[in-house]
Amino acid sequence: MFETAVERQAKARRKTVNERPVRMIVLFVLGSLISIAALSNAIGQVAAEESVLVKVRWTNASEPGTIESASHAVRYCQPDWAILETKESELENLRSSGFSFDVIDTMTVGERYWLITPAKSFSTDSLAAYGRLVFLRHDLWLLAVDETLEPRLAPFVSALTLLPERMECGVSSQPGRPPWLGSGVYGLPGTGNAGFLGTVSSTVSMDSIRSTVHFLSFDDDSAKLRSRFTFRPDSLTIPLWLMEKLRIATGGKAAVALDSFVFRYGGLNYTRYNVVGRIPGRVPGSGTFVLCAHYDSQAGSTVYAEPGRRWDWRIDPAPGADDNGSGVASVLECARVLSALEFDVDLEFVFFCAEEQGLFGSQAYVQNRKAQGYNILGALNFDMHAYRTASDSTFLRTNLSSGWLSNHVKMIAETLFDSIGIRVGLVPVEGPYDVSDHASFWMSRFDGVHFFEQAGFPVLNPYYHTVNDTAGTLDYVLAWKVARLGAASVAYFATTSRAWDLEVMPGDLELRLEGHTGLVEAGSVGEVVRLSPSFHNIGAEVPDTISVHVAVYDGDPSSGWLIGERVIYASTTPIPAGGSPVIEPFTWLLTEGDVGAHSIYLVVDGGETEQVRTNNFVSKTFRVGSLSLAIRESCVLPNPSVGPVNDMTLRVFVTRDAYLTEVDLYDISGRRVGGCRSDNCSSAGLVPGDNDIALSSILSGSAVAPGVYLYRLRVDDGVREGVCYGRFAVLK
Repeated sequence: MFETAVERQAKARRKTVNERPVRMIVLFVLGSLISIAALSNAIGQVAAEESVLVKVRWTNASEPGTIESASHAVRYCQPDWAILETKESELENLRSSGFSFDVIDTMTVGERYWLITPAKSFSTDSLAAYGRLVFLRHDLWLLAVDETLEPRLAPFVSALTLLPERMECGVSSQPGRPPWLGSGVYGLPGTGNAGFLGTVSSTVSMDSIRSTVHFLSFDDDSAKLRSRFTFRPDSLTIPLWLMEKLRIATGGKAAVALDSFVFRYGGLNYTRYNVVGRIPGRVPGSGTFVLCAHYDSQAGSTVYAEPGRRWDWRIDPAPGADDNGSGVASVLECARVLSALEFDVDLEFVFFCAEEQGLFGSQAYVQNRKAQGYNILGALNFDMHAYRTASDSTFLRTNLSSGWLSNHVKMIAETLFDSIGIRVGLVPVEGPYDVSDHASFWMSRFDGVHFFEQAGFPVLNPYYHTVNDTAGTLDYVLAWKVARLGAASVAYFATTSRAWDLEVMPGDLELRLEGHTGLVEAGSVGEVVRLSPSFHNIGAEVPDTISVHVAVYDGDPSSGWLIGERVIYASTTPIPAGGSPVIEPFTWLLTEGDVGAHSIYLVVDGGETEQVRTNNFVSKTFRVGSLSLAIRESCVLPNPSVGPVNDMTLRVFVTRDAYLTEVDLYDISGRRVGGCRSDNCSSAGLVPGDNDIALSSILSGSAVAPGVYLYRLRVDDGVREGVCYGRFAVLK
């Protein structure tokens, strides 16, 4: 049978229709395979491009902004360097932008980075059980730790916190004396009204402090020591008690609430609570002043007589009387005393949880307040201030931008010394990381200081982080004095009415290097210093007929060199109540003749009509360094040596006063076998000429085996840091 042409065409059309779905399926499968291959290739490329941590250095104050605007996550900032998280592909862009940097780590999934201050017994050799040492600079260690091992780390460090995901570079938005400081105050030093501050502080009760510490550390019902460890099942007992105590202490003036937060630790998520009491000020929007302390505790450093016995947080106590029952008791007493006064600004009294695990409570609080747009004017953090390590002294840990606050507290202590009887030592901290909750404020560029019982580390309280940190070990007179000082320092800002009064404080004289924005305390020959003076009318009246003489001297005003002067006429330049006029800065070109330390004085004179003139001048120290390094040479004597390390001396020759800040000793293979950091290198400073230091004091008595050794030492003259290398031999 033969097909007609029409039949053949119809059959062909039916075949085409029947085959079309098959062809479409085949094409779809082939396309999908190609897409999957391309996607897999792309994923492989992304996976191959690892994230890295980079330490970046800069010399110009505008450079941090350039880094922040690029595609890098700034995770930590110091005055002249930062740690970035970036991709390997971005390193060339960073290099082409002119930045000097080092890759310090390749990031690993499941690890987190921790900033730590190690305990005395913790060394680089003991790190393997906890994590990898990524970076070390003086007392700042950066560890990469597997999440599951994080709980094992806490008992062996004095302080720790997670490396922030992001951090803004630069100083606080109020690097000098903030303008709100003079907005109507009681009790100015030297005015005759200082008695008011003494009266306010005298109402702080030592018995109340003792009672609070006793309750926090001991349970009278069970006659057993308490534990305030963050993860105990009864973790709500203390915050609920603090809420009630804070309501009673403030007479109901404070709005008190539990502030919950979630944090991740040891691979698990936890919800815990801060306690916040807020007293609104008379002028909405004037800002918030914070007094704070952490209420959690731990005792992981307890040493038991039984072999293998270790502190078990589930059953063992953690009384934490000094750390930090002392701080909680002081904040409660300050709340009681200050609630009786009126303030333009808001006051917040805050008790943090999970400080011992890494400042989690304070970080949550500060980040929440910052997100809500709060203007935190300053924070007083009370943490461990009742174990006596120095005679009638407390120490304030502070950073550059918080200098106005630490100087203010020190000024109050000096003014009221006959009343309170406590001295204040200032402990400057270089960067935003530090050992307690004030660091959370610094990392978010808010100002804060830390009341602490000692100047440095290691911790001197022998009961620190043990079950023996009990109420009976504290000096309650010292605790009472610190609480009185805190209350008086804040009472200074209470509102009142008074005649016009010009005042200057250390933050009113700002020194910057030409072309830089940051505040400085030192400069080098050839640089130009810009000295920006200011003063404040801290009264309620506005003077309109006076002329104010403003002068800056190098040295005592009666005999020193006049750097510059200005005359401010109130008739043309308003001097508002609680405010200050704008004053043009002075300039100072540094020469070789200026090398050394200087006392720079700011003097403000409002004339005979000013009633109070004892608060019209201030001074600060400024160091000028030469362009040459302080260190000239070094050697080890005798060299070679055949005796023990006790017979060996490190000789360092310097051209001017300086400090030996770092020594590293390496064997011939490059392995570090000893050394020192910071104050452990030399208790005394280096003087011009030869300085002999016993090698045994640097090596802490470590034995030195026969062989050839290399050393590196670092010398700081307050302006420039010099490095010197050498070698020596020890014979059999």
